[in-house]
Amino acid sequence: MTQATDKQQSPVGELLSDRNFRRYWIASVLVFGTNGTLRFVFVWLIVTLTAWPSAEGLLGIALGLPALILALPAGAWSDRFDRRRMMLFWIIVTGALLLVWSIVVATDQATPRRTGFAAVLLGTAIVMMQPNLNAVVPKLVSRERLLNAAALQNGGSQAASFVGLGFAGGAIAIFGNEGGFALLALVMFISAFLIWGVTIPPDAEKTGPPQSLRSDVLEGLRYGLGSEPRRSLLIATLVLGSSFSVMQIAMPRVVEEDFGMGSLAAGLLLGTFGVGMLASSAVVARRKDMRHGLNVGLFIGIGLGMGQFLLSLAPNYWVAVAVMVAWGINAGIAIASHRTLLQQRTEDAMMGRVMGIMTLGFSGGLPFGALTQTVLAPALGPVLTMRTVGLVTMAITIPLLLLRPSIRNA
Repeated sequence: MTQATDKQQSPVGELLSDRNFRRYWIASVLVFGTNGTLRFVFVWLIVTLTAWPSAEGLLGIALGLPALILALPAGAWSDRFDRRRMMLFWIIVTGALLLVWSIVVATDQATPRRTGFAAVLLGTAIVMMQPNLNAVVPKLVSRERLLNAAALQNGGSQAASFVGLGFAGGAIAIFGNEGGFALLALVMFISAFLIWGVTIPPDAEKTGPPQSLRSDVLEGLRYGLGSEPRRSLLIATLVLGSSFSVMQIAMPRVVEEDFGMGSLAAGLLLGTFGVGMLASSAVVARRKDMRHGLNVGLFIGIGLGMGQFLLSLAPNYWVAVAVMVAWGINAGIAIASHRTLLQQRTEDAMMGRVMGIMTLGFSGGLPFGALTQTVLAPALGPVLTMRTVGLVTMAITIPLLLLRPSIRNA
């Protein structure tokens, strides 16, 4: 009877019935949701501190700069040290920094310069945990369940971002900017409690003498970028991270100045992307298999830039909401297939370093997107900046992914 029940159990039920994976999944969802929400609360804070149109872009550079510098070493460290202890340490550090910064904001000590410094510190703490959080998944699930685990994590993270953006926007409206940061601090401490109870199988023992950190990083780069489809998949993360960051930075000011609405509306608008992503991720999480290469080609190659282009054409808030939901549905399929394909093509011993390169693309793309916003927004305004970036993105990703046989046929 037990065997029959096991055969009928869905992939999602199978994964979530494992207490170890369930605790890890909830914690990772809260951490990634916090990261997504953090950009919003920082951008909203800087919007209230200064009317300078380039301020949001410079803040984005401050948030993303640590990823450019530290993502690769963080990936190498995650392959060297105890993964659970490393996650736990940086989650607690992030929560403590958020708590301290909420006090600074509450006491009216926040200035644009101090906000930039706080963004660098928090960006550092977050990037140090991200490669490790992603690299742990293949240690907790079988290769046959990577797609389902990736979809669960992506969908849950976007749901957390949606809820977080809504709650953060509400907390800011009720308690001021400090309320958003205090809420995120609480979420990080809950995540630490959950990770405390997770058991992660140890990595296989390495043979030969230990290498220097520099050698580990270079080895990871050679491995990650040395062959297809890993190379194109990892390059795509930089394009994705840069392009999407332009929208995240631009939309709060569009909501305030063009739509005439406040922080709660801005948070909910950005969060509706997560509603769409959650919907498609829920479907993908139940699938046994998918054509990952074709999905990446269609839903990133075309869908990423098209979503940004269509959003820039939205005449009002509610049309923008509809575009964000549709864009999120596209992203749920795209990101699940992207990460599954990448992890299926990566050896366990190199997983942390390849996830470090992926983090470099997704999070390190923020400074490039922020720099684009800083340069273009004063001349074009946020709406035309998004439209231009959407078109340029498609011009890059269509030949990189959709027209490349090594990706399309993977």
